[in-house]
Amino acid sequence: MTTNTCEVAAQAKGGSPGRGNESEALVTRIVGDFIEVEVAALPSACGKCDDKGGCGKPQAGPRRYAMRNTVGARVGDHVLLSVPGGAVLKAALLSYLMPLVFVIGGAAAATAWLGDGLPAVAGAVLGLAAGLVFLRISHTQLATSREPWLRLTLKR
Repeated sequence: MTTNTCEVAAQAKGGSPGRGNESEALVTRIVGDFIEVEVAALPSACGKCDDKGGCGKPQAGPRRYAMRNTVGARVGDHVLLSVPGGAVLKAALLSYLMPLVFVIGGAAAATAWLGDGLPAVAGAVLGLAAGLVFLRISHTQLATSREPWLRLTLKR
């Protein structure tokens, strides 16, 4: 039985694989209905980034996120940020698969109506443009929907 990296990270933080990935963050600022949280840099998987023979990548610094203060957090509070299980897959499918479907659909439609060659390329480009417009519209709708992509929990 194998365990993927997200499950290991969730289990290491006391979570369960079904709950998604969690990170502890510190509330650093409040602006209106929003808070700014800072997530400490995570150590690399191998810990040999700067060593000779390591990957040579610099360690990532802390990450900051602005999000709606749905839990009444105050500056200095510790909160848990969690990504629900399946949210990353859903975002990847939306971001990569949908434009590809539009490109192939545009090329196929142009080929069927106008023939091979340049019309097919033009159809693919128009399909890509339509896919990007679709992503923009769906992003706006998803951003205002009730489905959370990032959950905030006040840590006691």
